[in-house]
Amino acid sequence: IELRLAAVAAFGIGLSLLGMRVAGSRPGYGLSLQGAGGGVLYLTTYAAFRPYGVLPEPAAAVLLIAVSALMVFLAVRHDSQPLAGLAIAGGFLAPILVGGSGGPLTLFGYFAVLNVAIFALAWWKSWRALNVVGFIFTFVLGVLWGREYYTPEHYATVQPFLVLFFALYLAIPIRNLLRGTAPPKDPVDGLLVFGVPIVGFALQAALVE
Repeated sequence: IELRLAAVAAFGIGLSLLGMRVAGSRPGYGLSLQGAGGGVLYLTTYAAFRPYGVLPEPAAAVLLIAVSALMVFLAVRHDSQPLAGLAIAGGFLAPILVGGSGGPLTLFGYFAVLNVAIFALAWWKSWRALNVVGFIFTFVLGVLWGREYYTPEHYATVQPFLVLFFALYLAIPIRNLLRGTAPPKDPVDGLLVFGVPIVGFALQAALVE
């Protein structure tokens, strides 16, 4: 099974390399191949860890994060928001797929790295859908973790991350407005402008309940 999984992973790498090669002459086709290659690598890593158990948890987590970083690099290189969305979604799902968070400091610290990367991309590019993807994954996964694992002893660890996420996703639509690349009533930015305070204050109330 190890050889079969390695063959599938090699196929995914081959798809990504082929996509990079043809992206110059056929951008749509090349990006599709790169996204498909990244998806194959995500699923192969998950299969090697969870159903077949041939990868330990730390190695699976590192590989999933590495695939996410590679996809973000390719997305920036080709200026592709869908590819960046796939990479960020895979990055957020990595700790869920491997089934280990390592506690709130490790989990939310990892989410902080992803969100800072999203903020950096938002500073230079008007990828509004990517911002919404990051917002949804951050707060939905945060709520799911809180319902299962949060106790008052976690307050001092979780509270700074909530403030950080709130500030990042409130600053992104302000940056978009100052950039002047979209009308002030853009619905995607409106989702962040109104959604971030509502969700943030609801989570704050839950923390101090």
